[in-house]
Amino acid sequence: MKEKLKALLVQPILTGISYFIPVICMGGLLQSFGTIIGGAGVADAAGTFAYYLYQGGSLTMNMVVPVLAAYISYSVCDRPGLAPGFLVGLLSIEYKIGFVGGIVGGLAVGYFCKLIKEKLPLSKDLASLLPMLIIPTLGGLFAVLFMDYVLGPVLGGLQSWLSTLFAQMQSGSRVVFGMVLGALMGVDLGGPVTKIGTTVVNGLVADGILGPEGAKVCIGVTATLGIGISTIVSKRKYTAAQRATGKSAIILGCCQIAEGGLPILLADPLRVWPATIIGNMVTGAIAMYFNVQSPVMMGGLFAFPVMKNVWPGAVLSVVAGTLTTIIILALIRKNVPETQSQPAASADILQATGADSAHQPAPAVTSAAAATASPVSCDDDLDISIEFE
Repeated sequence: MKEKLKALLVQPILTGISYFIPVICMGGLLQSFGTIIGGAGVADAAGTFAYYLYQGGSLTMNMVVPVLAAYISYSVCDRPGLAPGFLVGLLSIEYKIGFVGGIVGGLAVGYFCKLIKEKLPLSKDLASLLPMLIIPTLGGLFAVLFMDYVLGPVLGGLQSWLSTLFAQMQSGSRVVFGMVLGALMGVDLGGPVTKIGTTVVNGLVADGILGPEGAKVCIGVTATLGIGISTIVSKRKYTAAQRATGKSAIILGCCQIAEGGLPILLADPLRVWPATIIGNMVTGAIAMYFNVQSPVMMGGLFAFPVMKNVWPGAVLSVVAGTLTTIIILALIRKNVPETQSQPAASADILQATGADSAHQPAPAVTSAAAATASPVSCDDDLDISIEFE
């Protein structure tokens, strides 16, 4: 049963992750460079070089969910699933249901397209139109109907309800508010659950309430920075590729780009969630206790110069939360096999994923012999790891 679950769900998701890692890295680093050059107000500095870098990174980050959904669908149904997969990913952004919508939508569209491919009776004359026209068109129709009438309203409605519930908490204990905000932001690192908290907090800025925004800036640094440092401190718990990803996560975390930690979080969520959630809760509680305030919504450590109560509040909250994240990861994560901890001989991602094949998608796990070279590997405990080299 577990093997069937891996084949049907886990492996397509991991294949999607292996393709969206370069998108996150490129977009996040462009945003980081723009923030480093232009400072916390780079988003408003139209016409400057830093602004163009930041905008390029922002546009790239908007591609993350469509790429994830498209290549999950591609893994299930090959190339005919790509176009419907991109569409369902774009609709996930439209409905603000992010990675959850992209993963569920990508799987649904992929298996729908696969069903058409295998079961639709066609004459030989029409069969040639199947991969180029019929499957993408019917898959796109399914994507629209599924997102507009099923997944979008359900997840979007749940998110709206949780946002309202969270907004009602802000008049209560500041420390509890900070802990709940941190927990939400630790679940999906920039995804729809994070948006529940950040949407409410951003709205409070318009009312002149800057404390929650200060906590949000600190929390946005903690999880990804902690994950990145953990790949250096606890080397045996990460593959060589994950350690390389962790280096960029440190930079992205400092710039409050939480998505930099997603590759490692999505690869092993059950063992990473406790660290990101608890670490963020510690940061949120301390930041709210010291009433850290921020007039800007982004910037991470580079926003500290314009924030209030940075010392000891903001500094202590980030340090304590990051250390908590590192310690929990060290205690919970398993050591990876020795073969996965060593760099692969080839650094070409196209060869590593098999993406240069003209007809076949890159499978997450193909055989025991490929387990050490594949971009994805799984063991019987669902101890999932990504090889990305």
